[in-house]
Amino acid sequence: MEIKQDAWTIDRLFNDRSRINLNPQWQRGPAWKPSRQVLLIDSILRGMDIPKVYLRGRQGDVVYSHDAVDGQQRLRAIWEFKSGNLTLDYAERLPDIGNLPIFGLKYAQLDQALRSRFDNFEVSIGEILNATNDDISALFARLQMGVPLNPAELRNAQLLPLNRIMASIAESHQFFQNSRISPSRSKHLDYLTHGFAVLAHGSNRDIKAPDLQRLVAQFGPNDTDAILELASRTGDVLNVLDGVNEELNFRITQKWIFVDLFWLISQRHDDGAEVDAVKLAESYRHFDQLRSAHNAAPEALLSARGRTSRLNRHLYDYIIAFKSQGGLKENLKVRNEALRAFCPDIDARN
Repeated sequence: MEIKQDAWTIDRLFNDRSRINLNPQWQRGPAWKPSRQVLLIDSILRGMDIPKVYLRGRQGDVVYSHDAVDGQQRLRAIWEFKSGNLTLDYAERLPDIGNLPIFGLKYAQLDQALRSRFDNFEVSIGEILNATNDDISALFARLQMGVPLNPAELRNAQLLPLNRIMASIAESHQFFQNSRISPSRSKHLDYLTHGFAVLAHGSNRDIKAPDLQRLVAQFGPNDTDAILELASRTGDVLNVLDGVNEELNFRITQKWIFVDLFWLISQRHDDGAEVDAVKLAESYRHFDQLRSAHNAAPEALLSARGRTSRLNRHLYDYIIAFKSQGGLKENLKVRNEALRAFCPDIDARN
């Protein structure tokens, strides 16, 4: 890997924006709030240094000339401002630069001298040449060590076969497109990775961040058949879960609810059954109403006697396991047993 040091004007970066890919797999999408974007633009207008941007060259690519490896948020802020989509609003009034105002203005409203200063500002560029995917993963992780990336984003930086196919499913499957789960900060991929983990290992392993990291690394280039088999099973589960979510008015937004329903559906599929989305939604709706009613004080469930005592115990165990370290294998198993008890008749009839 070679890193060529250079400096590009903002004018050049803006003119080349259609050739710079801001959304390679390892990036997290828009994450900065407008206030943070404004502070960056303010710094540029005042001639302050900003951190270096790292771009990976894509030789022979007809669409993009570069991928943004580091600095995506800065580039996005710069382009938003120059395009006229960002106003220099802030909680406190931004001081004038000399005698020229900037507060509350868009790019086109700035004095010509400030527009020229902005356009000619030089951004330090590290252009990455002749890099493998492993090189990029290592560089990205190193660059981000001082930035609060979450575990899902760090896993997403691993350009490994399993991660690539999971990312493709997370970006394209109708369940995620229809759901109310936020797509920000790799959340779709994070949920799906948890689903892959229970498909691969059931409740035999924890599915906390280090365990998911190991899962992604477990499948290499020679494991294509196993990866595709997991992907096929995942697609079948998500097809059912999309129907369940629609019946529930798209209320599946919490990660452990997604994981628990995902695993329940996959278990029925593994047993050779088809799951009726309407039946599962009805059973889960009843279960979730009880869970919500007892969530604040689940101890009351333990005092019941008679026919409901067994289900009440399952519900109590589920609530406790849901609240405390949901990724532990013991808690996964407890929640799964509870859902199976409350959803006994969810198979489709042929």
